[in-house]
Amino acid sequence: MTNTHTHYSLRYGILSPKEHLSFFSENGFGVVALTDVNNTSACMDFVRLAPKYNIRPVLGIDFRNGAKQMYVGIAKNNEGFRELNEHLSEYIHEDKPFEEEAPEFDQVFVIYPWEHITQKEHPLHKKKLRDHEFIGIHPKD
Repeated sequence: MTNTHTHYSLRYGILSPKEHLSFFSENGFGVVALTDVNNTSACMDFVRLAPKYNIRPVLGIDFRNGAKQMYVGIAKNNEGFRELNEHLSEYIHEDKPFEEEAPEFDQVFVIYPWEHITQKEHPLHKKKLRDHEFIGIHPKD
C-alpha cells in the first residue's frame, strides 16, 4: 500500500484522483491510500473511480501545520473517516494548529513521521505508542 496526495493538496500533489488511480493500476498496486493535506475534497471521486482501476481505495488525511507534518490518519472504515473529518473540521474552523499527538481515535490508524520520534526534544520521542499508532519511515530514513 502507498499513500498519495492529489492536486487538492496544494504544493504536494499535481495529479487528479483519476490520474493517480491510472498510474497505480498500471504499476501493479492493488491498494492505495489517499491522504490529501488537511482536506478530503478528492475522496468521493477517488472511491467512485477506484473499482474501474482494480484498486481498493483507503481514505485518510495528512494533518499538517503549514509544511510540518504532524501525523497521518488512515480510516479503518466509514466511522473512522467520520472521526478524521470531525477532527479536521474542529481545527480548521477554529483556525488552530494541530497538536503534536493525535487524539484517541477509535477507528483510525495514526502514523507519526520518523523524524518526530528521533528528535529528543519532541514530545513523542519517548512515548509508548498506542495499538492504533505507528511510525512512518521514508526510504531516505
